[in-house]
Amino acid sequence: MSVRRSSPGRPRTKPAEERRADLLDAAESVLAERGIDAARIDEITERAGVAIGTFYLHFSSKRDLMLAVQARFIDRLVERQEAAVQRLPADDWIGRVDAWLSDAVRAYVEHAELHDVLYGHTPINAKTEIQVSPENAHVEAFRRLITERPNPPADAPNPAMAANLIYSAWYGATHALLHHEAEDIDRLADELIADITDLAHRYLRTES
Repeated sequence: MSVRRSSPGRPRTKPAEERRADLLDAAESVLAERGIDAARIDEITERAGVAIGTFYLHFSSKRDLMLAVQARFIDRLVERQEAAVQRLPADDWIGRVDAWLSDAVRAYVEHAELHDVLYGHTPINAKTEIQVSPENAHVEAFRRLITERPNPPADAPNPAMAANLIYSAWYGATHALLHHEAEDIDRLADELIADITDLAHRYLRTES
């Protein structure tokens, strides 16, 4: 009697963390197309290629899933801006600040549809109660970068206040750009980056 042996090929089922990632990927796609209120769990699971029961192994509700999508979105932004900063020498602090702000604007432009759905900037999401956490890891990453300044001048602003004000400036200006300008976004984004970095230099007293 022969013994049937399993082949060492691909596993029949994905690990749990991959299933969760598939659900988050599918949720991002569905949300960008339909908005939070119109998105359905069954549509997300179908796109992820999993059963409804698998969804509830990872998330307790659609709101729980949305919060997880938001958290991953912010985590990826933080990682992306950190990579942009790390490409510059450690002693080029203002260059690092410029790189962070420049990439932040470009990341928003590239992912505007998903961003606006997640953070309630479009009419399709008018009824959602999911909001940005007041403890924003993206702002905190920028604050940490500002605190890395070597030998700041005596009149340098408080890092926490500087982070909040400069962050609000680039974020609000990029939002206005995307929602009020329909043409030549790349050129306008370049101009905005130049203005925002100039504003940051002035506020941070980089010429002191």
